Amino acid sequence: MSKFDAAPPNTHAGGDDEALRTHGTLPMNLGVDGDERVDMDAYKEAVPLWKRVHQHSLTQMMLLSVQAFCGPAMADAIAGLGGGGLATPQTSNIATAINYAMLAIVCLFGGPIVNKLGTKWSLVIGAMSFPIRGSSYYCNSKFGTQWYLIFGGFFTGIGSGCWYVAESGSIMSLAPSHARGKYLALWIVSRNLGQLVGGAINLSKNHVKGATGGVTPDTYVAFLIIEALALPFAFLISPLEKVVRSDGTRILVSEKLSFMQEFKLIRFTMSSKLILLSAFWALWSFFYSGSWSTYLGTYFSVRSRALSSLVSPFFCIIGCFGLGFVLDIKGLSQRRRAQLGLFIVVILNLGVYIWSIVMQVRFNDSNPGKIDWDDSLYPTGFLPYFFVQTTGPLSQSYMYWLLSSFATDAQANVRNGAAFRCLEAVGQAISYGMNTQIKSNTLIGFCVTFGLMGAAVIPMLMLVNSTPDRIPADEILEGQEKQQEKKIENLKATEA
Repeated sequence: MSKFDAAPPNTHAGGDDEALRTHGTLPMNLGVDGDERVDMDAYKEAVPLWKRVHQHSLTQMMLLSVQAFCGPAMADAIAGLGGGGLATPQTSNIATAINYAMLAIVCLFGGPIVNKLGTKWSLVIGAMSFPIRGSSYYCNSKFGTQWYLIFGGFFTGIGSGCWYVAESGSIMSLAPSHARGKYLALWIVSRNLGQLVGGAINLSKNHVKGATGGVTPDTYVAFLIIEALALPFAFLISPLEKVVRSDGTRILVSEKLSFMQEFKLIRFTMSSKLILLSAFWALWSFFYSGSWSTYLGTYFSVRSRALSSLVSPFFCIIGCFGLGFVLDIKGLSQRRRAQLGLFIVVILNLGVYIWSIVMQVRFNDSNPGKIDWDDSLYPTGFLPYFFVQTTGPLSQSYMYWLLSSFATDAQANVRNGAAFRCLEAVGQAISYGMNTQIKSNTLIGFCVTFGLMGAAVIPMLMLVNSTPDRIPADEILEGQEKQQEKKIENLKATEA
């Protein structure tokens, strides 16, 4: 194996474990002793059915997906109104930029925080913050209260940061190796199903032709109620070490490190090849959201924006499951699947960006005013937004699948997910910050997004070409099983 092909230091995949040590003193984050494969017959006899169902990896993934439905999906539905559904998008963009700035800071230190608090309590903290978003938009729409919108963005960013780090580590750890693409598709689809519900609410309350300004305040009340439902599902999350996957394996969880040792690992994670080569992709993957949200709020009527939040998720559901099946093709090695997935994602995004830039140039030459859904310009103006709501989630789903291809245990997934989500949030904060000015031109945002994708492709190609053919965590697990079997054989030989 060449030096380039060696896996990033924080994943142990290439065997370069010394890279994890700080001046030679940091202890290794070794896997726990014992056989991690469950004897399913004994497990069924010893554990009640309700508990087996609760601890099943698919159940836990569904619990996470319900929370994604109630929290991030409702935030996306609000963003899908264009400028948060407010009369002008600038205040919403300021609040959203602050939200993502705080989210980036929390995600930077999220690995140590989540690994210390545990997945469950990090998700609980995040779920408690979700209703703040809906209530802040309601107060702004009903009473014109701008300070609470910005205040809400600040605190929602902190809570969401804890939630996102715990979520990213979990979704990359829960799935059996042969079904990671489908599990990630389920997660992405749950977010888009949430947008469908949110879109239906939007359209039912904002369907009158000729309405101006923002959406009705009652719209945000419905979002607020759904956001509050995430908390009880967060309490149902089981610790990762107790989860049993459908293939009879447990999640490889390493022994706990101290808080200071976890903090020392931040530098190694952020400087690992895995994160450095995916940094531009992380900045780009959500960067589109600020410019496209402003584009929708600037050029489309209230009811056409409400319609957009309903129809945008449809194609995404099909696309994400399609990509999931591609990434789980059994006849191809993991590296070949990674290469094929990268090609699909880049080509689709390339087409959407070119179309979006062409439309924005046309709008700069001749301002169309507020486009309604019965205008002849609506299909060509709206479809770029419609498709980017598919290509964007495809980019994110693919990247989390790729990150999980390098990790050795649940803690590594948390650290890698935290680093990647931190960079994503930085990109989102910059994107919405660029669109806080009233005179800002969304063409600039489109071109910057296009440029970021171009900058991300070459490093990503280098990373994809170094993808291990098997997940390092699976190889470690098999090694532990062989050691355990050898111990049993030696014990039997001694007794004989």
